[in-house]
Amino acid sequence: MADLETPFPYQTIGARFLAGKDQALLADDMGLGKSCQAVLACDLVGARSILVFCPASVRVNWEREFHRFSPLDRDGVVLMTGKDEPDASVVVCSYDLLANDKLLKKLLAREWDALVLDEAHYLKERTTKRTKAVYGHGRSPGIISRVKRTWRLTGTPAPNDASELWTHLKSAGVVTDAYWDFVFRYCKGFDSTYGFKITGHKNTDELKQLLSQFMLRRKKEEVMQELPPITFQEVTVERSAVELDPVFYEQTRMKTTAQFHEELKQADQTLRNALKAISTTSKTPADDKLRVLEGMAGSMITLRRYIGMAKLPKICETIADELETGLIDKIVIFAIHRDVIEHTRQRLAKYGAVTLYGGTDPAQRQKNIDKFQGNGKTRVFIGNVVAAGTGITLTAAHEVAFIEASWTPSDNAQAAMRCHRIGQTKPVRVRFFSCAGSVDEEVMHTLRRKTSELSKIF
Repeated sequence: MADLETPFPYQTIGARFLAGKDQALLADDMGLGKSCQAVLACDLVGARSILVFCPASVRVNWEREFHRFSPLDRDGVVLMTGKDEPDASVVVCSYDLLANDKLLKKLLAREWDALVLDEAHYLKERTTKRTKAVYGHGRSPGIISRVKRTWRLTGTPAPNDASELWTHLKSAGVVTDAYWDFVFRYCKGFDSTYGFKITGHKNTDELKQLLSQFMLRRKKEEVMQELPPITFQEVTVERSAVELDPVFYEQTRMKTTAQFHEELKQADQTLRNALKAISTTSKTPADDKLRVLEGMAGSMITLRRYIGMAKLPKICETIADELETGLIDKIVIFAIHRDVIEHTRQRLAKYGAVTLYGGTDPAQRQKNIDKFQGNGKTRVFIGNVVAAGTGITLTAAHEVAFIEASWTPSDNAQAAMRCHRIGQTKPVRVRFFSCAGSVDEEVMHTLRRKTSELSKIF
């Protein structure tokens, strides 16, 4: 209960907006906490059976959101395969699992108090199986027919053009037009070899009036007076398989894979036990946990490195999606280990990723900083927390992500300040990504809280 996050006033308003409507679209800018508002809305309407659809990369995090923002004791389950049973109060399912007919039948067999569609633009195409599964098609009722209220969340309601609003407006009962009638009324275009090519919009005032019936959208500029200049959030992602050879060659060349994993498991449990003991006996658990982390940092190097490699694929997937859809323009990413930094660079190379760590040539160091600050095509900066954490300015971005964090919180606070300094005109959001099912969740939670405290001093 003590760890519950306190919502901002605009988030309370957003939650009341959702709670007051059976069909709604919350289209706030990215970073304004749409998931928080959905959880609060569930509490306001007393929802006990809640179904959340979201991208696979964030499904584990959604279960955590209810613990972060709701005082109600709801059990939750994250569906990882089509064989999992949706038998909890809060059921979180990725959009891709909607292709599983057996699972779909199970979801349709239940009645739901609330359906939350995170990143609802995943349902913009009327012909996809997931859209049909949720919104229905012809005489086949979708999951929406089994719920009392449906709340859509997305910062990009129509990523490409107004035609992508039709599925949401139609399913919400805001419009009754057939798809092509809607397109011809609100979109300009021409007939091409591949069909009707949309080039612009028309009757926009009328379309805005339709949207106003069920949509709430706030830009960061509108709520900046409520936002602190820098905020810190936690995001949990699923782990992925790690290539032990050649990445972990030195640690594995004299051991079997089973021995290596057993050592990692033992290190994870040792750290868990140490932190758990503090939680039950210490009068100042936060400070004592930090002392344990700093004291054990050296003996946990391999575990930390492995966890960093295990979570970076899902983190990169999330960030790539945000960059691709324009939800964020630029981002600064921090990590500890060189191979984590380099693998992240490879995955985000499409966005002009540049790096800075201990082995970076001094001449190249400044070139990479300048490219990030002044080149619109260089959208990603990936730095070592210590090497890139002091003495440089990265105000071209107001989004910061820690794939790995230093176990000395002041290092993280200094690193975050690379974006939050003179020249920054927008609130800065800092996300600490943790690896589900490992001690990393508690470690990153502890580091995030202390880093947030220190940032106020810096």
